[in-house]
Amino acid sequence: MTTGHTDGQGADRLEGLLGLFERLRERPTARAGDRLRPLLVTIGSAVETRQAAHAFVERCIADGGPYAHVADDPGHTERLTDLAVLLRHLSRQLSAHHRRFEPALRFPLLSMVVWLLELRRMRIRQERGEGAPDFASDAQRELWLLAGQLHAADEDSHRRTLLGRGILRRRQIVVPAERPGQQGRIASVLSHLEQVAPIGVAAVALISATAASTLDLAAAFLAAGVGSSVILGQVAARTRDRAGRRRYRWFTSPTQTYLRGNRSLDFLGFALDVIYREEADPARPLDEELERLLVAAFLQDLRQAYRRGVWRATWARVRYPAVVVDLLPEQSPARAQTRRFVERVEEIRRAEERFDPLVTALAVADEREAAALADAVRVPLADDDPVHLGTLRETPEGMPFWATYRAEQQRAAVLGTRRALRVHTGRGDGSSPEPVHRGRRRPLLAHPALPWLAMGAILAASVSVISVQTVRYCDPFTVAHATNGECVGITDGSYVFTPRLAAVEKRIERLNDDVLNSGKPYVTLVYLGAMTTDPQTRNPQADLLAGIHGELVGLSIAQERHNAASGLPRLRVLLANAGSRFRYARHIADLVRRRAAADPTLVAAVGFGQSRRQTSEAIDVISKSALPMIGTTNTFDGTGRLPGGFSPYYFRLAPSNARLAAHAAFWARNGQTGARAATADVFYDATTDDLYSRNLAEDFVRAFAPGRVRRLPYSDPSQVPNRILEACQNPSDLFYYAGRSDEFRSFINRLANTDCKGRRTVLAGDEVTKYVSDNAAEVARTDSIRLFFTPLAAREAWVPRWVGRQPLQLFYSEFDPVVNALVGRETAANGRPSRTHAALGYDAARTVISVAERIYGDQGRALPTAAAILSELTEPGAGAETQGATGLLRFGPRAGGHQIEHKPVLLTELRTDGALMVVAVCGRLVSTGQAGAPCPR
Repeated sequence: MTTGHTDGQGADRLEGLLGLFERLRERPTARAGDRLRPLLVTIGSAVETRQAAHAFVERCIADGGPYAHVADDPGHTERLTDLAVLLRHLSRQLSAHHRRFEPALRFPLLSMVVWLLELRRMRIRQERGEGAPDFASDAQRELWLLAGQLHAADEDSHRRTLLGRGILRRRQIVVPAERPGQQGRIASVLSHLEQVAPIGVAAVALISATAASTLDLAAAFLAAGVGSSVILGQVAARTRDRAGRRRYRWFTSPTQTYLRGNRSLDFLGFALDVIYREEADPARPLDEELERLLVAAFLQDLRQAYRRGVWRATWARVRYPAVVVDLLPEQSPARAQTRRFVERVEEIRRAEERFDPLVTALAVADEREAAALADAVRVPLADDDPVHLGTLRETPEGMPFWATYRAEQQRAAVLGTRRALRVHTGRGDGSSPEPVHRGRRRPLLAHPALPWLAMGAILAASVSVISVQTVRYCDPFTVAHATNGECVGITDGSYVFTPRLAAVEKRIERLNDDVLNSGKPYVTLVYLGAMTTDPQTRNPQADLLAGIHGELVGLSIAQERHNAASGLPRLRVLLANAGSRFRYARHIADLVRRRAAADPTLVAAVGFGQSRRQTSEAIDVISKSALPMIGTTNTFDGTGRLPGGFSPYYFRLAPSNARLAAHAAFWARNGQTGARAATADVFYDATTDDLYSRNLAEDFVRAFAPGRVRRLPYSDPSQVPNRILEACQNPSDLFYYAGRSDEFRSFINRLANTDCKGRRTVLAGDEVTKYVSDNAAEVARTDSIRLFFTPLAAREAWVPRWVGRQPLQLFYSEFDPVVNALVGRETAANGRPSRTHAALGYDAARTVISVAERIYGDQGRALPTAAAILSELTEPGAGAETQGATGLLRFGPRAGGHQIEHKPVLLTELRTDGALMVVAVCGRLVSTGQAGAPCPR
């Protein structure tokens, strides 16, 4: 209820009394411990006691402490006709008045008793044949229907079922309604957030961040989802009465002795005992046992609200709840009920001797009434005569009266030496120069906002961790964002580096999963290549991933054929992306090295396809782990060369640039590319990082002698058109392109649109194979160019003209069906993998698995190690040479860089219909029956 304000007349006299009231409301620290407070009885006239009561209320309002005020308001007090209605009023006011952000007091036990009593009253009315009342709410209508159902039920089991459903529909009421028949305050999600959310959200955030840091983002999001579901489930459960068996266990606990019936073995049985309790006197619906139950439930709710504990420390309240009662008229029904309330509270305190936080200030008219009240609640251990206001005066050392009381209280167990402090408000003067005592301030650690701030900090930190992991990693802990935005790292195929490679990566992932699920022994090889393009490349037709695409397809064909044939050990393949142009090869090599140290099944690395400085650095890093490496398309003469000679761990499948250049120069001079060439313009990339282009150009210049050569280097792709213009002013007999596929489009376009004094013959290195694979038809339509190049393998070489009656190597029979299944039969050329690169990938994988299979058999089914694979590659045993898709496979000595001696070199022409034709084959493609061709000595 609203209260007025004092007029200030004589207010200073009340300073001592206010100091005593503040000390009664002040909650001690956890170390000092909670103690029961005595009843504060003010004696005086209506004006004097009202002034004191209103001063009490204003003190509560000032510091936000919970309070309830029973004021002398005839319009309201006339309704307080019984103890249940009074407790409704007190609980609602105590719940409504609290500090900002502090959770409101809740009274679920009292609300349940009140609801059961209403249900009992309706049952009695129906049994008496009374009609339905004018329902004040839907809740009252449902309660009337429930009472009728219970009345009609014959067995307790049926009644239990009906009552359980009714409680569920009722939901959880935490504050009873002001009047019978009205809907009480229902527990809402917000009313429980201050208990569940800060701790729960912080815990979920920490678990999610830990999962993101130690497992992966999927685990983090799973933890967040599960944790959020648990929190929401807890909040939902707390707002329903489905969990009432546990929530209302106090009713059947040993401490609740005020009402126990034959059914009171569980909560529903207790509820039925209350509902079916007979009404002895219709004029007095509440008997003494029910009154005690109501007051005991009220006090128990307050105890629960003031429980201390680790999980509740942050919601600690520093003011006890206060009930302030004005001096009410003699004829007011509220006067008798407030006296009855006080007596019942003290009766229960004496019976239980347990702490409860309630502070009560009650006004009486004279000392006789005060003495009668004191006698009703007395603990006869000390003198408790009334004191005047002057006795309560503050001194610099505090309040002597309070110090004496506390000293006396320390000698008593729970109740203290006196249960009523009587103060005469019309006598004495409690004013003092000392300020009125103010209770201790709420500790910072007990501020209700602190859990939310802590939760916010933890949540922000956790979100930051997860965000960092999201930004840092493309695939948590295995594939990370590089500085230029590419995703680099190691995967088993589960992470797709670029859409073009998606199908073949998923194929490899499936094959890897089959290996792990089989339970069979297996070895692992890691493929290191450039599986992404530069993010600055805007033209999707220029991604030039045909080579990498092909090598992965070749790896997967070898893996599937070996595993499907039940070969042992099985083969598992990991994919390590070094970034476009092998920018991050050294970093990825370090990851491979660490993976090899932790995974004994990792026995070899293959790939290393681009002849760049970073590739050589990667080979140097992996050499330190003694892991054998097989290069696929890397042709740089110095690949694998260390200060003391070639690396003992690196083996090359492709012929060297020197061998390729020697054959190209020979064929150019001897007319295999058309007319005999006496002069040549050599185009090459002169940047220091690109080891391939300059090396191939220099090898060609030396091999072309005594022919005349004009060098046309470029250090940036934008310089290529100018080099074409320069060459076409006085073109040589042959244009030899030793550059990369990346610039070959610009080279072809400029040459096709420049007057170069006739059709030009272009002889290119093996690197342009990727470009031709994607764009053969387009180049073939360019009539001003006749293109020859030296691929590292070609299906067109496996024809009778070159291999006689030798059968087609198995890889070429498998390639087209696999590719059609991966990308579709109708897919354009620029979406299909390079067959040449696939052959090299196939041969690399077959080399490793053939050696591993042989060692596994020879060593009594012992799983091969990297050292054993290395030994076998270095010193192959006797027997027939392995027939690969690119030729016969037997590595030479370390002194020569572990090259394959007599590795086939092919001269291939792009015909006008877009098909390839092999013009010459030099080297050992097959062991017997190979046709001869003009080759350098």
